[in-house]
Amino acid sequence: MREKSFAAKGDAVIVTGAAGGIGAATVENLVGQGIFVFAVDKNSEALAKFVASIDPQGSLTQVIAADVTSEKECQAVCDAAKNKGIRIKGLVNNAAVGAFKMSVESTSFEDWQRIISINLTSLYLMAKYALPLIREAGGGAVVNISSIHAYATSTGVSPYAAAKGGVLALTKTMALDLAPDNIRVVCIIPGATDTPMLRQHAEREGKTLAELGFPSSENAIGRIAQPEEVADVIAFALSRGASFITGSSLIPDGGILAKF
Repeated sequence: MREKSFAAKGDAVIVTGAAGGIGAATVENLVGQGIFVFAVDKNSEALAKFVASIDPQGSLTQVIAADVTSEKECQAVCDAAKNKGIRIKGLVNNAAVGAFKMSVESTSFEDWQRIISINLTSLYLMAKYALPLIREAGGGAVVNISSIHAYATSTGVSPYAAAKGGVLALTKTMALDLAPDNIRVVCIIPGATDTPMLRQHAEREGKTLAELGFPSSENAIGRIAQPEEVADVIAFALSRGASFITGSSLIPDGGILAKF
């Protein structure tokens, strides 16, 4: 068992994409365990409002407004975390953006670069500057959020699927590189989750989630998850209970991949 490769009460974790959805649910989960969270998001207003709602005294959180596609800003995030003086034991790379009606031919180069940058390159940038802090703490865990699109995808999401497939591959090579430092790297493969991204997709299509084919019954295969359900899996990946898990994926998908 890697005694140092997990976060516990009194430690700190950096979470990107923290203003809503899975990221916000993860922040709330970790704060509930007594883990300090550096909550990072580009949407500073939404981030500050959310964090104030769960930690009004700011005793277990620090809000950091940053664009994680900027190397300079990712470095600044990690500098701020280091200056806080708390052991950094984890990084959750959750920031993401969707892609809709984007085949290879219909996707502009600008959109391709934007989606790959947010959904894949940001993980490299955050890890590059957070890993020295985790190593200095004696080890810990990096949790990269991918998607079922890394395994079974659909039409019109070419840059999104490419990025999420890249997240899966990146997780594996990072795990091999970082094992000597007691740093685990785990990929989370969520199925459809009730997040602003999914609801924006429904709005674009002019349909309800049910009309898009997502079942609402709690025991239905492939139902939509609540963000808290995925956050529970992320929290597990960061914990002592996952100390033997690295270089592989945890798949909270409601069973949908069983069909493919």
